Amino acid sequence: MQAIVDGFFAPLGATAQAHIRDLGDGRGIGVREDEPVILVSVVKLFIAWEFRRQVEEGLVDPAAPVRTTAADRLGGTGTAGFRYDSHISVWDLAALMMEVSDNSAADLVTARIGASSLRSLPARLGLKGTRLIGPPRTILEDVARDLDVSDLQALAHVLSAGAVTTAELRATSAWDPARTNVSTCADLTAFMRHIWNGPEPIAGDLRTWTGRQLTGGRLSRLAPSEVQVFGRSGSLPGWLNEVAVWEWPDGRRHAIAVSAQPAERNFREVELAMSRTALALTEAMGR
Repeated sequence: MQAIVDGFFAPLGATAQAHIRDLGDGRGIGVREDEPVILVSVVKLFIAWEFRRQVEEGLVDPAAPVRTTAADRLGGTGTAGFRYDSHISVWDLAALMMEVSDNSAADLVTARIGASSLRSLPARLGLKGTRLIGPPRTILEDVARDLDVSDLQALAHVLSAGAVTTAELRATSAWDPARTNVSTCADLTAFMRHIWNGPEPIAGDLRTWTGRQLTGGRLSRLAPSEVQVFGRSGSLPGWLNEVAVWEWPDGRRHAIAVSAQPAERNFREVELAMSRTALALTEAMGR
């Protein structure tokens, strides 16, 4: 399997890790599946699970209104890019976090569930290769410190002005698996199995949100039309991730995780290689 996967990525100057797991019996196949991979926005999947668990246990009121202000905006989609202050329920923030990868919503939901609860989640689920530090704001604050920038507003200015080189950015904690949110492809497929086989209605809501992702679809580009796809993706320059579940008409359900590290700006080609990898993994599972 490794030769097949490497054959997809090596001509593109990229490397990759991958894993597939049958959601029924748990068996899996992987390539470098235990190597650490940076989560980026895939961390929102963990935030969503912990949020939904706390709602079910009565620890969080899903209808509680949250005021979003300029101080919360990180830029990007959803509330992160709002022009004006607004009031929105914490439940709808969780949906925006998952469906349009809203970074500010991820911060606000994490504030409700508690960062310590998020950090303890991998140990509670037995995910030994996963370490969660915090939501997007935490990671960006670490980058600002690494670059000796005063705050996130100043960081945004520095980045928009192109005052930091790619090499300088990649030397910061956000690109270092030892200093940021990290997992492995094997852990990610195990987590998806936990979600799919987990208690209802918690698992059902996570399936709904992953089925509505609007910012990913890397693994499903070559998926057969009859396959139902769910997922959560994450990106940094030099890191492309996605974890997904493919449900087949015959009842098979596969969790697939692929992480790729392109060395060039050939992201579309690398994303296509990620989808080829997903197909190859499903074919290997079917043998």
